Amino acid sequence: MTKVAVFLLTIPIVFAGDLLEVFGIARCPDTSRFVKNQLIPFYQKFNADFSSDFKLDFHAVPTGGSNVEGHYVNKCLHGKIECALNKLQMCAKKHISKDWMVTAGCIQGLKAYEAALACLPDTEEGQKVKTCAETQEGEYVLNDENSYRYNVAPGSAWLPWIQVNGVRNRDAEYHLKTVVCQLESMKNQEMCKEEGKK
Repeated sequence: MTKVAVFLLTIPIVFAGDLLEVFGIARCPDTSRFVKNQLIPFYQKFNADFSSDFKLDFHAVPTGGSNVEGHYVNKCLHGKIECALNKLQMCAKKHISKDWMVTAGCIQGLKAYEAALACLPDTEEGQKVKTCAETQEGEYVLNDENSYRYNVAPGSAWLPWIQVNGVRNRDAEYHLKTVVCQLESMKNQEMCKEEGKK
């Protein structure tokens, strides 16, 4: 019997509004600092005020991968634990219908897989995330994130890599709200009115 590996290529879906994307890895201190200090607090405080023409997204990415005994296995900068955490984050993105980013933020920077499992909701969705992360589904989900990264952010050597509408924005790493409030889709939102007065 011949085993055939299937590699999925993610084709970027064009979002018509303003798109702010964060590419990072679970054990990276710089990514963790940004996610914990800016991304998640910003998301939790303001996501209800996001314009329908603004999208905020997070991508946990591996460094590559290969076929191992007929199964695809990702490789990550900080080893197998990081890949396991990245898979949990991206499986949360796939299977949690609301506020998956909060779950991904909880997982960010942890050192142990068991600690990360405690971040999952105690629901059917949480169980789907765990199953996804511990099977080939998780490997392919993570591989898809990496394919997407190299399609839309081929120069993303530094992590976190933050880009707005396809262009890296270094200021966003330190001044996320200010950058968001300069966007055409967001500048008239309630959350940005005080920003405009500065």
